[in-house]
Amino acid sequence: MKYTFTCLHCGGTFRRNPRVKNQQYCKDAECRRASRRAWKHRNYATNTAYREKCLHHQRTWRRRRPAHEYQRKYRESHPEYVERNRLLQCARNKKPGKETGTKIVNRNTLPLQPGNVGTYALMRVKDGKIVNRNTLMVSLQVLSGEGLIFAQNSV
Repeated sequence: MKYTFTCLHCGGTFRRNPRVKNQQYCKDAECRRASRRAWKHRNYATNTAYREKCLHHQRTWRRRRPAHEYQRKYRESHPEYVERNRLLQCARNKKPGKETGTKIVNRNTLPLQPGNVGTYALMRVKDGKIVNRNTLMVSLQVLSGEGLIFAQNSV
């Protein structure tokens, strides 16, 4: 039996604790956190009951804390962020080619007939909420002059 081991997180060499079987991490707090993180990642990948429990916990947490409320509270508690964002948005709006009075948030993200062939983001936007974490990237190509569109999933 080896009397020393190399910590997987910090890379240091340490004396093995005889009471710990297969010791891979040292007693440093950051290394213990790394050990727990590795255990959770390994358990999430292999244990379906653990994965379901984690997913259920995430869903209930998200239901109680909607993202738009988080942003509102963040902006209320960080006025310097709000002011900086306001100044940067004014600068972006003054860029050449920007129409005065254009909307920052556009709920109609896909025009009926796209002007250019290219890649567009299709997303569902809930009323009153800007936050959208679920986007689907597709490639659109106009096949004829009548505006028929072929969508190809490119994600």
